[in-house]
Amino acid sequence: MNDKQVEAIGMQIAMEYEQKQGRIPEDVTTQKLGFDICSKDALSNSIRYIEAKARAHIGAIALTQNEWFKAQRFGNDYYLYVVYNAATNPELHIISNPAGTIKTEEKVEIVRFFVNDNEVLSKGIKAGTINGLLKNFFR
Repeated sequence: MNDKQVEAIGMQIAMEYEQKQGRIPEDVTTQKLGFDICSKDALSNSIRYIEAKARAHIGAIALTQNEWFKAQRFGNDYYLYVVYNAATNPELHIISNPAGTIKTEEKVEIVRFFVNDNEVLSKGIKAGTINGLLKNFFR
């Protein structure tokens, strides 16, 4: 089972759970809002902002910077729904206000873009030699 299938199972389970609780869930994943589901309670008009994560087995999950910022912003209205064992025997775990209740480990990931020498030599415009400039530099 690939990652997209596992994620789809996680979303399906989260949406079904919300419906069974009498809420009206809306999948907003394509909008990149920092959560996957906006779920409205028909009685109280309260809204749950839900980030759904799924794993084929049990393992760590990662939240994006945007997801974490939204968790902090929405506090008690933000929920993390984690589906473990999605490939075999799905288990839904719900964490209310994850920014205020769980311990995380911050990992900084740097994206760098490498340009190889062939690209520089073939696409760059050679400005000539700079021997005179180098002589002044090393004085």
